[in-house]
Parts: sequence; structure tokens; C-alpha cells
Amino acid sequence: MTEHVRADGDALAIRGAGGAGGAGVVVGAATDVGRLRTVNEDGYLAIVPAFVVVDGMGGHAAGRMATQAALDALYPLVGTTVTSVEAVVRAVRAAQEAIVAIPSHSAYLPGATIAGVVLACLEDERGATRPTWIIFNIGDARVYLLRDGTLSQVTRDHSRVQILIETGELTSEQARRDPRRNIVTRALGGGIADSAVPDLYSVPVASGDRLLVCSDGLSDELDDEAIATVLAAGYTVQRTAELLVGASLEGGGHDNTTAVVVDSAEVPGAVPVNALAGRVR
Repeated sequence: MTEHVRADGDALAIRGAGGAGGAGVVVGAATDVGRLRTVNEDGYLAIVPAFVVVDGMGGHAAGRMATQAALDALYPLVGTTVTSVEAVVRAVRAAQEAIVAIPSHSAYLPGATIAGVVLACLEDERGATRPTWIIFNIGDARVYLLRDGTLSQVTRDHSRVQILIETGELTSEQARRDPRRNIVTRALGGGIADSAVPDLYSVPVASGDRLLVCSDGLSDELDDEAIATVLAAGYTVQRTAELLVGASLEGGGHDNTTAVVVDSAEVPGAVPVNALAGRVR
């Protein structure tokens, strides 16, 4: 049985001893209930090769049950060598099935949004096996990549305000304060009909990559410039995760907030960053 431990802010968390990664990867994680909520429905998995944030929905008890169910379903990825995108899709679908199976007698069904990074070994266009980040999301949890000093938001939110941004009705800054910002168009469970096939991005691993997986409680409080400043400050992954969560609390802390920070320290087979220009997204 998967062991869940009480972590920062009483979240559900699965992590390695001391937050260590392995396979040339180091990871740090932090989470907090926020300034306005009484229960932390966020959770995270932070053990090689899977680095995932789950943001539960459906009310206090339902949200926490959804998060725990999703983490249990994702745990079989831990310690495995992932060689296909399909393995990640199967894990996310298993998370959805586990959430949908939760008995619920309330008006709010258990659900969750999810985002993550899986370190995989995939064949490139030349048939060579390369370490690859498989990045995925359903909902408004996000993955960012800091590479060679430049921050990219890799994932696209599945939310009402994202649609309004794309149609030119809102700016990104306006969306962060819009009352509709918590309305998601895709989720695991929660009464939303969804295929549970996440948006997927395959990014070759480069030496020095730093990734952030976070819940919307963090990205709603911090803009890209603030996130980039903390990620690029040179702190350890654990300290960086703690600083990001702390900054989101200073920004208002309106929601649960979670950050998982992953560094590719010395991943075997990683290529120099200058060989990957233009290949993110």
C-alpha cells in the first residue's frame, strides 16, 4: 500500500528520502494550505521518474480523496524505466478511474486537475534512445521549463479564462484576477466527461534544465517574471520550491499552493542546451 505522509500545509505527498531524485535528477517540493483555505486538497508525487502535482476538487473531503486516489494510481510509475508515452497515458487514465470510483453522496463529485513531468527514455528521429521529459496536464495545473535562462510555460491551461485569453477578451494579467479563473474545462472526475488523455509534450532533456510543476494556487499569485526570478536565483531545488510557495503566500495565498522543482543535474545522454534551440514546445 502506498504510504502518504503529512507534509507542509497538511498535503498528501509521496517523495523519496530527503527529496532525493536519482538517475542524475534532483527534486524538491513544498506545499501550503494558503491563507484562506482550511484544508489542503493539493498533493504531489516526487520520486524518479515521476514528478506530479494533483489539485483535488469537490469540497474538502472529496478533494482530498480524489488527490489520494490519483497519487495511488500514479505510484506504480515510481522506480520504473518509462520507454513510451503510452505508459504515461495509462497512468493518468488509471488516476481518473480511481477518482470516478470514489463513492460520493454530495452534490460535488470528487475530481482533480493534474500536471507532471516523467523522465523517459525514448527513441529520437534517428532511432537513438535519448532521455526525454514527457510533460502532461489536464486542467489548470502547469509545467514550466527554465532552460538557458529562458522560462517557457510548456503546458496550456484547460480553463475558461484561457479560452478568453486566446480570443483576446482577457490579458494574462487580467485572467489571474478574473472571478472565472477557477472554472476548468477538463479534469479527472468531477462530473466532467473527459477522455483522460492528457495534453502531451516530449522535450529532449538538456543539461541544466530546471522544471517547475505547480498548482494554480501558485500561478494565480505569481506572474512569469516572478517565477523566472526565483527559478533562476541559483538556490537548491528544495529551497526554490519553498521560496516559490512563500512568494505565492505573500501574493495573497488565496488557494492551496504546491511547487515541485526538478533539475537535470547529470542525466546520462542529456545533450548540450545549445543543441536544442527551438525544440521546446
